[in-house]
Amino acid sequence: MLKFRQIVCFILSLLSFISVFYSVGKLGVFLAAPVQPDLKNVLLHHLLDDRELQKATLFSLLFNSVWVILFVLQHSAMKAQVLKNVWQKLGLELAERSIYNIASSYCLLILLKNWKTTQSYQLWFVDVQQSPTLWWTFVTAHILAWTVIYGGSLLMDLPELIGLKQIYYDINDLAPPMSYKSRELRHFYERLRHPSFVGLSVVLWITNSMSLDRLLLAVVWTAYMYLSWNTNKTDLEYQKYQLTRKKVELAGVDK
Repeated sequence: MLKFRQIVCFILSLLSFISVFYSVGKLGVFLAAPVQPDLKNVLLHHLLDDRELQKATLFSLLFNSVWVILFVLQHSAMKAQVLKNVWQKLGLELAERSIYNIASSYCLLILLKNWKTTQSYQLWFVDVQQSPTLWWTFVTAHILAWTVIYGGSLLMDLPELIGLKQIYYDINDLAPPMSYKSRELRHFYERLRHPSFVGLSVVLWITNSMSLDRLLLAVVWTAYMYLSWNTNKTDLEYQKYQLTRKKVELAGVDK
C-alpha cells in the first residue's frame, strides 16, 4: 500500500509533468509566432527623438527584466543544497525535482503573461506576411529546434528529469534512479541538466523581428545557459566514448 508521502510526491510529479509541457508549449508559441511590428516606430531615430517613446520603451525593458531575473534566480536558488535539506526534512526529497519543475514552469508562465513588447527600434525585421516561404522557414527552424530539445530530453532520461521516475523507484523499493547511472554520467548531469544549447539558442535568436524586449530575453537567457552549463573536457571524452560504443553495438546488430 502506498504511503501518504509517496502519494503526495506522486501528485506533485504529475503536476510537474503537466506544468512543464504546458509552460514550454506556451514558450514555444511565444518565441515562434511571427511578429508584425508598428512600422512607424522601427527606425532608431524615432526612439532617440521621441521622449515619450523612450520612456515607454525603458519601462517595458525594466518591467520585463524583473521577470527574466526572477526566472534565472529561481533556477539557480532552487539548486542550493540548503533548500534540498529543507525538502529532506519535510519528507519531500522524492519530489525535489518535481517541485523544481513546478516552480520553473510557473515563473515562466508569469513571465509570458506579463511580458511587454516594445513598439520601438527593431534590430532586424523580415516581413513574413507577404511570403509563405519565409514564414515556413522560421516556423520550420523552430520545429526542428524543439524536436532536438525534446529528443535530447528523452535521451537524458525524461521521466527522471520530470520527477516521475523517482516516485516509481521508491514505490518499488529501489534506490534513487541516479544511483544506477555511471559516475561519469552523474558528473555530466551535474554540469548539464538541459539538452541542446544550440536548439535553445535557435528558438531565442531565430525570429523575423528582433525587438529590444526580445533581445533582452535572448541575451540574458543565452548568457545564463553559457555560464551555468560548465561542461569540461572529461564530459566531452565521455560523450565521444559513448558514441563510439553505440556505433560498435549498432554495427554488431547489422551483422
